[in-house]
Amino acid sequence: MHDEPRHILRIAAHLFMGVAMAVLTGCGGPLSIEKPLRREKISDGVSRKIIVEDRFAWTQSFTRISAETPDGQQRFRVQVRSKQDSILWAAISDDMIGLRVGKAIVINDSAAFSSTLLGVEWTGSAHDLAGVTGIEIPFQYLNRLLRGQLIGTNDAMRYRYDGNGDHWVTQYAISRGRSVTVALDRDLRMSYVLIEDPLESVFIQYKSVDEETGYPSIIEITVKSQPDYKVTIEVTEIRTEGPFNTPFSL
Repeated sequence: MHDEPRHILRIAAHLFMGVAMAVLTGCGGPLSIEKPLRREKISDGVSRKIIVEDRFAWTQSFTRISAETPDGQQRFRVQVRSKQDSILWAAISDDMIGLRVGKAIVINDSAAFSSTLLGVEWTGSAHDLAGVTGIEIPFQYLNRLLRGQLIGTNDAMRYRYDGNGDHWVTQYAISRGRSVTVALDRDLRMSYVLIEDPLESVFIQYKSVDEETGYPSIIEITVKSQPDYKVTIEVTEIRTEGPFNTPFSL
């Protein structure tokens, strides 16, 4: 090979390495689900702006929910219909016999629950429910958490890569003195969310993902003050063709 071609190749190689180093040190545009950086191409401490998108206006999920307590385990089947950032509707049935236990609906920060079987009818806000449960979390967060989305902030956040956990991690504050820690896996799907305030901490772990929609398919929820309690949500089917009816009456 002549000297001139070798010189051109050396220049091209240097340019390529320069571009690669710029990417590896966090320069450039935001990452997306379609073009994530893989673990083998990045180093600890890299900071990137990542966009987490919710692609479907409507979803209908068929789930099994189990609640493990010191007294045993309870199981329910729950059909969930939701409109992005707007409506969350659920029909709850006993897992063993399929008997309808009740229905619930959340619209913005108001909610209602009705159960003919239990003889219960309730309507109110998150603040009203906090008077009963002692925990006040805005209802609109529930829809986003079930969809594996960020709560209380913009969809585009800057994340730091943590090589020890193989996660992209971000932390931020929301209302009422709460802090949120979010971790995304290498495919930019939600791995876990930790919501903390002075009185309580809730840990939500996304164990697996539906490959077609990108929504969580197994979610585990634990509360710091009740470590012996665990709620597992297993999604058996997801539909996105919508819109779906969300009938409710008290």
